[in-house]
Amino acid sequence: MRELFKPVVRRKRFGAAILRWFACGGIFLHLLGCSGPEEANDEAGETPVAEPVVSADWPLFRGDPEMQGASPERLTPPLALGWTFEPPVEEGKRRPPIEAGPVIAGGIVYVGSQGGMFYAIKLESGELAWSVKTEGPIIGPAAVHEGIVFVGDTYGFVYAFDAASGAEQWRFETDGKIEGGMNLAKAADGTTSVLFGSHDAYLYSLKVTDGTLQWKHETGNYIVATPSLIDSGGEQAVCFGGCDGILHIVPTRLGAEKREIEIGSFIANTSAVRDGICYIASNGGDLLAIDVATGETSWKVHTGVEYTASPAVDETKLYVAGPDKRLVAYDRVNGAELWAFRATRSLDSSPILTQDLIWQGGMDGRLYAIDTSTGDLAWDFDLGSQIKASLAVSRGVLVVCGEDGLVYGFRK
Repeated sequence: MRELFKPVVRRKRFGAAILRWFACGGIFLHLLGCSGPEEANDEAGETPVAEPVVSADWPLFRGDPEMQGASPERLTPPLALGWTFEPPVEEGKRRPPIEAGPVIAGGIVYVGSQGGMFYAIKLESGELAWSVKTEGPIIGPAAVHEGIVFVGDTYGFVYAFDAASGAEQWRFETDGKIEGGMNLAKAADGTTSVLFGSHDAYLYSLKVTDGTLQWKHETGNYIVATPSLIDSGGEQAVCFGGCDGILHIVPTRLGAEKREIEIGSFIANTSAVRDGICYIASNGGDLLAIDVATGETSWKVHTGVEYTASPAVDETKLYVAGPDKRLVAYDRVNGAELWAFRATRSLDSSPILTQDLIWQGGMDGRLYAIDTSTGDLAWDFDLGSQIKASLAVSRGVLVVCGEDGLVYGFRK
């Protein structure tokens, strides 16, 4: 939400766009260097100033509470494989795949596997910091807030672990599988809640300090998405879709009016939010831009693609990957298709943005970097393993998880 943001520096590439850090476990930005050597400029008579280098955490599934899938960092290919983390596996057995998108905070990568293990990995070296066994497999991304990491499993448990040691702080049990990720919301009184959905058809709000249930909201079917935060008529609200084919808008303040918007097909991914507009890629093959304040559909495009990857959004474009092998950029104001990049197999991983590049993992085992202006391929890398998990980036390291159960760190 906007009240979580603080201005830090203006980005050269995006004009008046403001870099922000998310307090309460959100993105923290800092400058690594603001100027180059003090050399005279012969033409202007001025000392040249280098563009600031920005480093950021990626503490939530799509990087921020609005689930935009964008980082302020500049990541320039070609990248090299800096490290590989190989979780231990019993001899003769297949290593469980990793489909949960990683999150990154304080130089540590946090990710769970379908083998029911949750790992904390050092971002710089790929070394294991700690690991814990959970009750069930993990397919949803975690969230990090002020030294605590939250994650859910398919047995319906949500855990709070100490981010530095892995010591369990509390756990909460639901009546259904948790497939989506965690989000964080800061209330007016300064308290922070962790928000998530379950296959028991409820959206939950828990106190981050002790896991106490603050409220839960019942829907008509499974919730498989990570909820996004949005301003709804001046109210901080949770915006999410589910298997009931409805976009739910639930204020985080207890007792405030809830709203429902009929979508017509179920939503198997996380919606991106920007400037009061919720962008949805439904499993029924529709792309929609919905003005949350009015409930009106700004535009709708029927593609016939059964979307499972979550969209990404920047100032001008919406980016959507699909099982039709295409990553497509749409004008986010009117829905016009601007360009399309085609891979060789399905694109199930959610794309992420770093300034003028979009990064995409493919089921063809390739990692792609694509120019956001033209859709041209800037770089690719053959990982040798299908990529279904969303990517993450922090401190100049791109983190990729494979269906081979390994975690990879790429850097310049």
